[in-house]
Amino acid sequence: MDRKELVRALIEDQGRLWSEEIGARIDLDTPEDWFHWLLGALLMSARIDATMAAKAAGALKLEEMSTVQGVLETERDQRIRVLNENCYARFDNVGADQIFEAAQLVQETYGGDLRRLREEGRDAAGIRARLKGVKGIGDVGADIFLREAQLVWDEVFPMADAHALEQAKDLGLPERPEELAQIAGGRERFVRLVTALARVWLDGPSDRVKEAAA
Repeated sequence: MDRKELVRALIEDQGRLWSEEIGARIDLDTPEDWFHWLLGALLMSARIDATMAAKAAGALKLEEMSTVQGVLETERDQRIRVLNENCYARFDNVGADQIFEAAQLVQETYGGDLRRLREEGRDAAGIRARLKGVKGIGDVGADIFLREAQLVWDEVFPMADAHALEQAKDLGLPERPEELAQIAGGRERFVRLVTALARVWLDGPSDRVKEAAA
C-alpha cells in the first residue's frame, strides 16, 4: 500500500464536502452559509440516504429557505412541499417542523448568527452541546456539522467521527485524528480526507481507492 497515493485517491475521488454539495460556502464564514449547513446536517442525520438528504438541503437554497429569515417567513406546507419533492418524502413533516424550530432557536438564542454559538461554546465540548440543543441534531448531526465546520472553527480541529476512523483503520491509515491531519498535509485536505472516509463508510471505496489500499 502506498499511503500517499491512498490519501490522494480518497481526497480526489471521494473528498467533496457535503456543504459544497448543498451549496453552503462555509469557508466564507457567513451567518447565511452556517445556517444552511446546519439545516444540511439536520436533514442528513435522519435515517435516509445521505445523497437524498443533501438534495433536499440544496433545494432549500433554490427555494430561498436556507436562511433564518427565509425559513421563518415560510408556511409549513411550503416547507413540506419542497422536502417532499426533493427526495425527503419519508420525513417531510418532521423535517419541515425541525427546520422551522431550528430557525427560531438560532434567531432567538444567537441573533440569527451561529458564529455566536461558536463563541459561546468556547471549546469543542461546549460547541457540541449547543449544537445538540437544536431539535433534530443529536450526536450524528453534530458529527456531520463539526466534521466540516473544522475547516474554519479552530476549536474543533482536528476531529473525525467514529465511522470515518473505522474506515481509516480498515484502509490501513492512522486511527487518531491528529495523525490523519499530519498525513493529509493541511487543514482543508484533512477535512476532505475525513469526509472521504465517511463517504467510504456510506457508499464503499472507489476503484482507485481500492487499488491504492491493496
